[in-house]
Amino acid sequence: MANDEGTIYVAHWTHTPENCPGRTNEGAKMLTDFWASKSDFEKKGIKILGSYVTVTEHDYYIIVQAKDYSEMVKFFLPLIPTQTGSFRPVLPMQEWININQPK
Repeated sequence: MANDEGTIYVAHWTHTPENCPGRTNEGAKMLTDFWASKSDFEKKGIKILGSYVTVTEHDYYIIVQAKDYSEMVKFFLPLIPTQTGSFRPVLPMQEWININQPK
């Protein structure tokens, strides 16, 4: 299926409890500002489809639909000093099933 909405990615970000940015006022502000910036990035084709956190494990899972990979990277730049992250492109399950059908 062609999708002009962009590619869907699962972004995974993590940090150690000792390096949790929420432990300082500056770090907490960075996280708040990062999350508040999502409305600005929506104008650039970055759409947050879902976001989840494992509070006790300090992991973030953010489902993103992006028309432009480089804009998505820019969105996540504020996390780089305190987090380790990755982006994985994914397909909706039904789309994968349709692709995987025998010919």
